[in-house]
Amino acid sequence: MYSLTSYLYYEQLFVMEKYLIIADDFTGANDTGVQLRRRGIPVSVVFSFALITGEESCVLDTESRGISAEAACGKVEAEVKNIDFGQFNHVIKKIDSTLRGNVGSETKVLDNKFRAELVIFAPALPDLGRTTVNRIQRLNGKPLLQTELIQDPKTPVKEDNIQKLLTAYFLGENIFHIEIDAIRNGRINFEGSRVFTCDAETNVDLQKIISAALATKKRTLWVGTAAIADNLLSIKQPIPPALGMAASLSSVTRRQVQYAEKQGVALVKAAPYDILEQNACIEDIAAKAVSFLQEGRDTIVLSSSTYSVEEYEKAESAAKWAGFSREQMSAFTEKTMGCLSMLILKKARISGLFLAGGDTAMAFFEKAGAKGSSIVTEIALGIPLMRLRGGVHEGLKVVTKAGAFGNEDAIFYALRKLREADA
Repeated sequence: MYSLTSYLYYEQLFVMEKYLIIADDFTGANDTGVQLRRRGIPVSVVFSFALITGEESCVLDTESRGISAEAACGKVEAEVKNIDFGQFNHVIKKIDSTLRGNVGSETKVLDNKFRAELVIFAPALPDLGRTTVNRIQRLNGKPLLQTELIQDPKTPVKEDNIQKLLTAYFLGENIFHIEIDAIRNGRINFEGSRVFTCDAETNVDLQKIISAALATKKRTLWVGTAAIADNLLSIKQPIPPALGMAASLSSVTRRQVQYAEKQGVALVKAAPYDILEQNACIEDIAAKAVSFLQEGRDTIVLSSSTYSVEEYEKAESAAKWAGFSREQMSAFTEKTMGCLSMLILKKARISGLFLAGGDTAMAFFEKAGAKGSSIVTEIALGIPLMRLRGGVHEGLKVVTKAGAFGNEDAIFYALRKLREADA
């Protein structure tokens, strides 16, 4: 049984490391800094090194993306030359995911002052379709030099080969590249050079790169997008995954679940007809979900009828065979989802619970013995985040959503919000 105090304590149960991020524009500074705030880490965005106290994490915005390489180098050098890097556990050079701006020159200037033992250049931002394959930075699968970004009036892309990009500035040093196959086959080797460029198509790829670099215990300069900060934090300041439960028949929820699946959320399908016909047991279904959660993956347990129309038709046929009315089959499904959620929560630690559909929510509240909830905020139109009051899971963060509510990314976004530490 968990109390509100125990849930809040768990959210803060990590060493508060400090991060310094050097960004070249204000929006990039903020979208990277927010990755820290999501973990409950205090962070400020400043425009001058004079405001860096070392007492908390900080993002320094040099506003140097749209100026000449010479001017950018001068500006970055002036801002970083007096920084005491020893006040921070991790230093990140935030760059644009489409390699706009003075990426190579600014990275070299910062490296000169920071004196890194290891430079990791991994500019992928998988969640927004920015990936790196065979050294080439891509936008939705297309090499940057084949996109309209080469015609950007202010900061056109001039190079999409990340190894070539750095080679032009790290003169006299061998720039080694880590291929995607090496990353996925566990053959990452940060020896033989100081500066490495890295492929990455997914956040898992980035986490493998980061883990291997951390294992060297070298003084590392991380160069990349908000994704490198997010995935570094996922390793250094881990947050339990979120669990979703869905039994809505709405086509809106169906699209939302399928979108979440594409983003890497694990799905565990519970077929009501298999359970009804005793061809599957809920203990096995719960165990599968627990396995995913213990791996740190956000997981949605759903009625198979939620996932596809074909599955719904199978469920209806099974109901007729069993002599169930449509209402009775619906009640059976909701009861099954309530039982599944309780079985899972007995064995898996989660950040919070997402519930799609009012009946699904009430089935869980009844099983949990909840007396109500305290509203925390609205994360999207008509989609509230709350904490349970009473019952065996008092204090648990919960997001509820009516079946037909929300944009395509609503469930994926809700799971992400549940993993945020409280302000």
